Amino acid sequence: MKRITGILFLSLSILLIGISVQAGNNVIFEMEDSIGDEYGPGSYLYPKSEQFEPYQGLFDLTYFRVEEEDNNYNFYFKFVELTNPWHAKYGFSHQLVQVYIDNQDGGRTDTFKPGANVQFEEAHPWNKLLKITGWSLEIFDHRADVEVDGRVEEGNIAVLDDNQTIKVTIPQQKLGDLEKAHYYVLVGSLDGFGYDNYREVQKEPTGWKFGGGTNTDLNPNVLDILVPEGMEQKEILGSFDVEEQQLATIKAVGPSLDLHFKFIIIFGFVIILLLSLIGVLIKFILNKVAERSS
Repeated sequence: MKRITGILFLSLSILLIGISVQAGNNVIFEMEDSIGDEYGPGSYLYPKSEQFEPYQGLFDLTYFRVEEEDNNYNFYFKFVELTNPWHAKYGFSHQLVQVYIDNQDGGRTDTFKPGANVQFEEAHPWNKLLKITGWSLEIFDHRADVEVDGRVEEGNIAVLDDNQTIKVTIPQQKLGDLEKAHYYVLVGSLDGFGYDNYREVQKEPTGWKFGGGTNTDLNPNVLDILVPEGMEQKEILGSFDVEEQQLATIKAVGPSLDLHFKFIIIFGFVIILLLSLIGVLIKFILNKVAERSS
């Protein structure tokens, strides 16, 4: 019986640990991104102006996280380099970050405004858009007029002490439930005069323009994105077609089922153990009854 009790205690401990980990985890989604892939479909070249020194790392997103804290959502964007040559009030000058969020039924598969030169997959139309720069935080709904002022004052933007990570805090009511949301995370170069503030990518680089493009409105002006596991950024951002006049189609990323599968396995393991223990217990009782009868 001691052995049975020990196995039962171990099983219940595993179950309780799994439940406590799930309950105490406020990270909704997180994902690492490859280092050294800030070149769009692989061919893009930095502008030549010294304002873009060190000519690498400024648009290289390496980590993205969404977490829930009290009544807010925190978004984290980690880059190889953050610099502030233009004295932006939030501490970074070059990065233009857009997060298109699919967390409701319906939505759109085109961008809110022209500029990024991409489109989104039909499986995950977006509902909300975050637009983050060193000067502003904006939130848009997919049904909003493009002329609407999306700036919000309730949120907060800060560069963390590592001087690589941008943290954005937004009230939950602004976005709705993100528990099962999917995301398109786009990184571009901020241009105050560009369409949707994206700096243009053309065929040859100049002082203020990126090179390695096609001199058309079809190559993406997006330098880095998050990509689903098993896919490559070059493949996704390189999927535009000049002859067919087709934009590149970005694929959404979101919470995998891995964590849920782990808990299913734990629950299944515990159930099997409990059934085994019940069988052993029944057998033990029957043996005792048989011993008394003999």
